[in-house]
Amino acid sequence: MNYTTFDTDRIDHLQTYRLIVGSVVPRPIAWVSSISTEGVPNLAPFSFFTCVSHVPPLFSISAGERDKKMKDTAKNIQDTKGYVIHSVAEGWQQKMSDSSANFGPRENEFKALGIETVPSDLVDAPRIKDTPIAMECRFEDMIVYGDEWKTHLVIGRALRWHVREDLMLDNKYIDPAGLRPVGRLGGPNYCRTGDIYQIERPYAPPDEVHPNASKH
Repeated sequence: MNYTTFDTDRIDHLQTYRLIVGSVVPRPIAWVSSISTEGVPNLAPFSFFTCVSHVPPLFSISAGERDKKMKDTAKNIQDTKGYVIHSVAEGWQQKMSDSSANFGPRENEFKALGIETVPSDLVDAPRIKDTPIAMECRFEDMIVYGDEWKTHLVIGRALRWHVREDLMLDNKYIDPAGLRPVGRLGGPNYCRTGDIYQIERPYAPPDEVHPNASKH
């Protein structure tokens, strides 16, 4: 079997990016609302996103620079500390994609895209109305990587979850079939979660055994 090989010290950052987004798939999408010190709301998606820890509940968002400047989301989070991560589900993907446009720091993406919001409970950043899952978060730390091209790795702690009631199983688990999450692939490609199945682990404590996901 033949392979094409790439040495990371011999390719540019764009080719590195292409390999990453084509290899690490599918990726969950953090649809992040934040607010500036001037009170301007911001909304942007990030697929370089994952959970870091469950005790405490920590999440990471990786934000590259735009025009070699810190992205509005990263700056807002660093300045005002509170933000909201929304899960992207079927029906929301076009609005999510539209929010990735190059809006200026004083532009309100919510108004520009016709996205309704509700106030958050614990942070100043607004929450998208009617999204299936939203997590109010507090800024914990930022690690900056790179020299010419910088990446800001934002670490935040979840303070409060908002989960649509019909998605809860036994008031414990989130139903993946009902959520219908959207994943990011390489380039302009996305995927739907359409085929959900289970693989039993060799051993799982009783509290970690999930019930069968409901079928919709």
